[in-house]
Amino acid sequence: MNNNGVVTIGLDVGYGLTKAVADNGKSVCFESRVAPAEFIRFQADIGAPVQTNGLTLHDTEEGTLWVGELASTQGRPGAVRSPRDRDRVNDPITTCLADAAFAMLLPGIDTTRARVVTGLPVAFYRDALDLTQHLRGTHRMLLEGRSLTVEVEDVLVVPQPFGALLSLILDERGRMKTSTLDLVEGKVGVLDIGSYTTDMILVEGLQYIEARSGSIEVGVSTAIAMIRKVLQDDYRVSYEPHELEQAMRRGWLIVDGKKLPLNGLASERLDPIARSIEAEARTLWNISTLTGIVLAGGGSLALKPWLEPRFRQAIYTPNAAMANAVGFLRYGLRQWNGQ
Repeated sequence: MNNNGVVTIGLDVGYGLTKAVADNGKSVCFESRVAPAEFIRFQADIGAPVQTNGLTLHDTEEGTLWVGELASTQGRPGAVRSPRDRDRVNDPITTCLADAAFAMLLPGIDTTRARVVTGLPVAFYRDALDLTQHLRGTHRMLLEGRSLTVEVEDVLVVPQPFGALLSLILDERGRMKTSTLDLVEGKVGVLDIGSYTTDMILVEGLQYIEARSGSIEVGVSTAIAMIRKVLQDDYRVSYEPHELEQAMRRGWLIVDGKKLPLNGLASERLDPIARSIEAEARTLWNISTLTGIVLAGGGSLALKPWLEPRFRQAIYTPNAAMANAVGFLRYGLRQWNGQ
């Protein structure tokens, strides 16, 4: 937090996960899921309570809501929502997820001012002004045991994958890294493989080239659908998509009481996903002329063995799932703190 008492936040509200980082050193990552909260009739009081990645918000219009993993595990089937609809910019779920991120990033704080950098998928970037207006202003949150008011004074919206590149070329204070001068001056492609979509942007001399940027409906969910089918066909086991997404992050799931490593499961079915991403990238870019291809998003890790042989200039961000949020924060520090 800077000397003016204004916190800078990088916020990445994805279809599958919401990621956020702040200049107070805090970071959060939780499922982009919201569900009406209900009374839980029984909770076992044995040993230490299991920590659930989520929280409860008391919304004045929609009532009490579970956000994050709480919504996935406790929400009634059919009542759990995620930001998959076209008008997600103006959907109240965007506010709920942003508020939950603010609350997790700012423990023990009653009121503060904030500046936010966030992103939109390439296909929806024309909605940037609407998102700015939607997030700017006063956010009042009533939480379990406390309240929080965040006055969002300023909002910057960038194409979502741009955050991954920014996370590589800017340091923790928002200053340009001299070691990444080739990426700054060169022509760079960025592949951001999320839950449901893969966003691709081309950046030349740090200029976003819109005509060579786009999105395709391929992501982690495609891989999950294939793994789910293998489990049903070969093991007669049924898992919900959100459970498999959690398992992909862990690297294993339970079948007949035993841990089954996901490494290698459905491998031959994941190769076509990598092929379709490569085909779209080659349609947009002259790949052989690129200085580097930055890979980010949780899907880039799941598909790494199939993507690396196709993109020889591949550069993986240190924390692929959080890369956009980290880049957004560093960009905000550079813009507002004069680095």
